[in-house]
Amino acid sequence: MRIQLYDRGSPEGKKLFRAIEKICQSYQIEEEPEHVQDMYHVYQLGIQGETILLIDDEPILIDQFPDNKELEQILVDYIT
Repeated sequence: MRIQLYDRGSPEGKKLFRAIEKICQSYQIEEEPEHVQDMYHVYQLGIQGETILLIDDEPILIDQFPDNKELEQILVDYIT
């Protein structure tokens, strides 16, 4: 499972990425999540936004910042 957070370094994006990292560690996801500041790839996919979470190149969150519990549920849904 490939998890990528595209964000130019906003405080909300950094906080979201830290939460993603913690969840991935707790579920022992082997592939490390990526925090990407170059938005070129998502723009190529036709996705517009400031903070975009992709899982396996599928947009999951666009400019949304769920709390940790909601985020964990979103990631768990993709793990199983």
